[in-house]
Amino acid sequence: MWALATVVVGLFVSGMVWGLTHPNGSDAPTEERDIAQRQEGYYLCLHRRPMSAAEMYRLVKRRLPHADLAVALRGCQEAQPR
Repeated sequence: MWALATVVVGLFVSGMVWGLTHPNGSDAPTEERDIAQRQEGYYLCLHRRPMSAAEMYRLVKRRLPHADLAVALRGCQEAQPR
């Protein structure tokens, strides 16, 4: 029983130490990153002719390969004329 408690406390402490030494180590999406990627998709599609969903997908996938595809596509859709 003491061994299990020691392991749990050790893991908890090591997690705290890791979190303090790696403050930006989280891979969770942040609001700032989402806004930036949405804006990139928006400006990519702003002055283009109306496109189908498949054309927008291919354009965003090709021109913004490291962006979150769903977020950048949302920005691209907002830039399309209605």
